[in-house]
Amino acid sequence: MPKKNVPSYEEALSELESIVTAIEGGNLPIEQLTPRLSRTQELLALCKQKLEQVNTDVKKILDNE
Repeated sequence: MPKKNVPSYEEALSELESIVTAIEGGNLPIEQLTPRLSRTQELLALCKQKLEQVNTDVKKILDNE
């Protein structure tokens, strides 16, 4: 079974910005709205997880000083 490609924080953020721009610009067909919003939730969760991990790592580093 192939491994699912997990985007980097920057890639996820870029995709989020693209989706938001399409929605705000009215460039998204109504049929794509639900799947795009679902993808947005996935990307937001990924970004949140990555930010929380960085925060934890930074706290560990600073606590060791």
